[in-house]
Amino acid sequence: MKKIFLSLALATIMAGATAQTTLDDASKIIKANEGKDEGFKTAIASVIKDPDLYNHIWKRLIDSLAGDKKQPWNFLRDLNIKFKTFQTEDNPSTRLGLSYDFNFDYAKYSEKALRRSEVSFGLSATGNVAFKKAFNPADFLDTKLKFSYVFFFGGVSSKGNPEIFTELNRIEANLVKYKDPQSPEAMKEWDSFDKFLQLSDQYYIGFMPKAALESNQDFSKKQFSPGLSLDLGAKAWSNKSTLAWLNVFDYPFALIRLITGADKTYTVYGATLPTLQGTIDYVVPQDDADRNTLVGNLDPFPRFKLETSFRTLVAKVGKEKVFLNANLRYYRELGAPLAVKNAGLASQTYFVSALQSSSGLFVSYAKGKLPFDAKSDAIYSLGLNFKLN
Repeated sequence: MKKIFLSLALATIMAGATAQTTLDDASKIIKANEGKDEGFKTAIASVIKDPDLYNHIWKRLIDSLAGDKKQPWNFLRDLNIKFKTFQTEDNPSTRLGLSYDFNFDYAKYSEKALRRSEVSFGLSATGNVAFKKAFNPADFLDTKLKFSYVFFFGGVSSKGNPEIFTELNRIEANLVKYKDPQSPEAMKEWDSFDKFLQLSDQYYIGFMPKAALESNQDFSKKQFSPGLSLDLGAKAWSNKSTLAWLNVFDYPFALIRLITGADKTYTVYGATLPTLQGTIDYVVPQDDADRNTLVGNLDPFPRFKLETSFRTLVAKVGKEKVFLNANLRYYRELGAPLAVKNAGLASQTYFVSALQSSSGLFVSYAKGKLPFDAKSDAIYSLGLNFKLN
């Protein structure tokens, strides 16, 4: 018992004051139930199930490594980790787990007067994992190598007189002087900058060949899915443009921003128009006992995927800003065998949304099913996010 308690104490010291409170509460329970196994188990459970403890430990660890840029672990700056608890419809209790999002990109740009192009190579890995298998969310682990060719059109400043450019240069020089870019003084300068700098609507199109590995959390099912994606997007940098008012998804949030004081007027954000991605994959199953039983083989098959994402500011509460992230994915197996269609596995739809504050606290909800899922499920999660810079 002493060894376990000492380990928890050391972890808590690393984690900071918030986690210390958790351990103090556990300590009180242990002392009050000395000699009682149930009391000890309750105390330990209250510590090891708290995602806040692990998030603080992780942050302390990364902060201690951030000083030396030559260290081999600097790749962690591209890793986004969230320790959180999971809850499903079938399992009303909560269990600890984490989500990870790793992105590394090398890009080369080419810019002309009205067009900009980008060629990039990247590695990405995303997934959600519960530490207890039964609580794994209805989501798969996705690891991919990708090449992208993206072309941007528009998003340029309209012609102006020399006085306008002189004022823009003055504002930029002043902004450099502020240590806090969110200070009231800096925000006034940013407002002035926006008034002088008027950008045209921007559109982009991207092509992305990729090689990906999809699997469930314990790798009992996995498949390769090389494919080609087409990305489409638009941004109205002026909220007064016609394109901005076409962003009907932002209408309710514009009202919330007005009520909470985030915006002084009812303003629809044109820069938050949803993005759209269409993908054709050639799926090569490797380990999928269910499909093998259903179809009788693990032959490759083509698959169409449609994905759209949306992010916007929802509200401002004190110094905290609250954002909404939403993502909808649709999968359709092309030319699916009759057995797959009859089992309702020819197509899958998955929706996930999350409210996240600027400090990292978030709550998310996911509904639907993805490839490998036999049925639809709902997942709730709560936690704290740390972005490693």
